[in-house]
Amino acid sequence: IFWHPKGWSIWQEVEQYMRRVYQREGYQEVKAPQILDRGLWEKSGHWDNYKENMFTTESENRAYALKPMNCPGHVQIFNSGLHSYRELPLRYGEFGQCHRNEPSGALHGLMRVRGFTQDDAHIYCTKEQMVGELDSLLTFVLNLLRDYGLNDFYLELSTKNEEKFVGEDADWAEATEALRKAATAQNLELVLDEGGAAFYGPKISVQAKDAIGRTWQMSTIQVDFQLPQRFELEYSATDGT
Repeated sequence: IFWHPKGWSIWQEVEQYMRRVYQREGYQEVKAPQILDRGLWEKSGHWDNYKENMFTTESENRAYALKPMNCPGHVQIFNSGLHSYRELPLRYGEFGQCHRNEPSGALHGLMRVRGFTQDDAHIYCTKEQMVGELDSLLTFVLNLLRDYGLNDFYLELSTKNEEKFVGEDADWAEATEALRKAATAQNLELVLDEGGAAFYGPKISVQAKDAIGRTWQMSTIQVDFQLPQRFELEYSATDGT
C-alpha cells in the first residue's frame, strides 16, 4: 500500500492512540526483525505448516523468510533472558509490518493485502492466569472497537484442525475451554468454527458489522503453544482497515 500524506496522517493518529492505550494497559512496546532465519521458522512450525504463504529469500547459502506474523520474534525476545514467575503476566506489543504471499484471488482492497501492519500483542502467563488474562484482553479489544464507533459484534470460536496442529490434546482442550468462558462472559453471540484454528492454537475472532450490515473480522485472540509450561496469548488487528 502507498500511503499519501492525508492517509498517513490518519494512520499516525490511530497508531499514537493505540500506543497510549498499550501503555495504560501495561504493555511494553517491542520491535522484532523483518527477516528471520529459516531455523526459527522451522522451530515455530511455520516452515512446515505455512511456508506456501511466506516470502522467502537466500543469502550466503542460508534461507530466510519475511515474517508473516510477529509471534516467533516476540518469543525470541521473551527467551533472551530468565524470567521469574513474579514478572508474569508479561505483555509485549508491536506495530509489526508483516508480509504474506496471499493468492491473488484472496486480495481485497485494504482489507486483504500481501503487506500490512499488525497491531499485535502477546501476553506470557501461567496456566492459572490464562482465564483472567483472556477475559480482560477480550474486554480490552471490544472497548477499543467501540471507541471507533463499532457496536454490533458477535464472536467466533475456532477449534483444532485435527489434521494440522502442534501441541498436546490436553492443552488444546484447556485453551479452548478458557476461550469459551471468556467469550461467554461478554454476553455476545458465540458461533463455533469447528476445525478453523491455525495449527498453533485455538482462537476467538471478533466479527463486527459495518454501517450497511456487512460483517468483517476485526481482531483475533489466540492461544499459542510455543513455550513449555506457559501459554502465550495473542491479540492482533490489521491496521489500515
